[in-house]
Amino acid sequence: MAGKKKKEKTAGQPEEEEDDDYPDLDIRPERWVNLRVQFVTWNFLTGLDFGMKVRTSTRLNAIVDKIKDRYGGSIMDVILYRHEVHPQNMLLDLGKTLDEAGFEGGKANPNDPLPDVKRDPDHPTWEYMWYDFKAHSSDCALLLSSPRGASRKDIAKKVEMELEQEAKVKAAMLKKDEPAAPAKKEEEAPGVDAADQPAPSS
Repeated sequence: MAGKKKKEKTAGQPEEEEDDDYPDLDIRPERWVNLRVQFVTWNFLTGLDFGMKVRTSTRLNAIVDKIKDRYGGSIMDVILYRHEVHPQNMLLDLGKTLDEAGFEGGKANPNDPLPDVKRDPDHPTWEYMWYDFKAHSSDCALLLSSPRGASRKDIAKKVEMELEQEAKVKAAMLKKDEPAAPAKKEEEAPGVDAADQPAPSS
C-alpha cells in the first residue's frame, strides 16, 4: 500500500501547521463557590459540617483531602453528593472540577467573608455538598488495639468491677468493726427459799 505523499516545500513558503485537536480555552471570568459541606448521617448541624470558599476550577479530590484533614486522615473511601444525597447525585469522578460537577458558582464574592455555618446555615450563597465515608480499617494489631490495650467498653466494665469490689471490702470492714451484740440470757425466776417464806397466820 502506497504511503501518503508529503507536500513538497517551496522556497520562501511558510510551513503549514498540522491540524491538531486542542481543547477550547475557557475565557469566562473566574467564579467562586461558597461550599457548605455536610455529613450525610445527621439531619441537623454538627461539628462535622463546615464551609469553604473555593474556585469553580477546584477539583473534587481537593475537597476530599479537606474532609480527610478534619478527621486527621483516619477515614477512607469518601463519597461526595451534589446538592442532595441521592444515587444520581453521586460524584464518582474526583478528577472533575466543581464546575464540571455541576457547581456553577457566581453567587459568592471572593472579597466577602465566608458565611458562618452555625449562625447562617441557610445563607443564599451556599451551594451544598454532602459526604460519607468508611472508617479506616487495618489488619495491624497495633492499630486495632486501643491506646491502653482495651476498648472503652472494657475499661468501663473494669472500673465497674473495681468499684463493686471496693464496696464489698468496705462493707466487710464495717461489719468487722461493729461491737458484738451481747448474748441474751434466759431470764430465770428468782428462787424462793422456804426459810424466807412468811409463816401462815393462825
